[in-house]
Amino acid sequence: MKCLGLDYGGPALKYGLMDTDANLTEQGEVPAPNHSAEEYLRVTGEIFDRYKDEVDGIAVSMPGTFTDETVLVSGGAYLNILKGTNIRELLETRCGVPVAVENDGKAASLAECWNGNLKDCQDGIAIILGTGIGGGIIHNRRVYRGRHAAAGEFSYILTGGKSGVFNMSTYTCSTEGFVERAAVMKGMPHQDFYLALKGFGAEEEIARLRAMVKGPQYPDMEMNGFTAFQLLEKGDPDIAMLYDELLDSLTQLIVILAHVCDPDRFVIGGGISKEARLIADLQARVAAFPGKNIIAVPGFDVQPCFYRSSANLYGAMFNWLQQYHSELVS
Repeated sequence: MKCLGLDYGGPALKYGLMDTDANLTEQGEVPAPNHSAEEYLRVTGEIFDRYKDEVDGIAVSMPGTFTDETVLVSGGAYLNILKGTNIRELLETRCGVPVAVENDGKAASLAECWNGNLKDCQDGIAIILGTGIGGGIIHNRRVYRGRHAAAGEFSYILTGGKSGVFNMSTYTCSTEGFVERAAVMKGMPHQDFYLALKGFGAEEEIARLRAMVKGPQYPDMEMNGFTAFQLLEKGDPDIAMLYDELLDSLTQLIVILAHVCDPDRFVIGGGISKEARLIADLQARVAAFPGKNIIAVPGFDVQPCFYRSSANLYGAMFNWLQQYHSELVS
């Protein structure tokens, strides 16, 4: 039994064939069909037609929040063209096979649950450090969605002590937020997302960052996660300060979620999580959290995600199996 996995994320639509033993083949990608509903259906249909004699279903991962796991209602690059659309019905009508749809962050958590670093856990949490903070809550080896499918939307949890965008984990904990702060402090060019939010406190945040600069400027370099960690390894005082803030905010987020959900394990993925020292430093910071000897949660560990660039395809397949062939997965 095989599925066509489709991961609609960022600038590309990634696809591949996957069987029930998690063997992924025929991988490829095309430019994201996010300009119109007609383009979305046409491009998806063309990929399906290529493999229609080999597959038994379609497993979808895409950004956004869905009601009943199928109707896109908020968020993501496809919102403007597909809001209110029943994605499952749309694709089943076009392709004639069973379709399962999942949010991309939740798909990443399902991948870890299936064959990743949550596979031995009944309850776990995946935190994905991207443009914002994605992920998912696994309870009894299934994604917990909540009343409005918003469970696992960690971006809006406050970790800075005050209200406002610049104290939300979407900024304080994300790869994008870290990179933007680093770019401001080092005088480097960068395409801002959060620090372009004029009227939401961006001006004050930029002023705060610039007032704390102690190290050299690098106006001829472009900032990204790799550059930031290179400067960190060289002992740059500004990046070291930002990295300390990042670790503190991530630790706060983890401790908050530990008290709310009491998972067996946290796994961290996306963006800068591939930097080996981040996981080691975060483990140490969580272990040393003030008052840890009196917090109510008896114990949990923090590990990196097992899956990387193909995580959403694996998670989409696991979601499809849970919906249509639960007898094949525990």
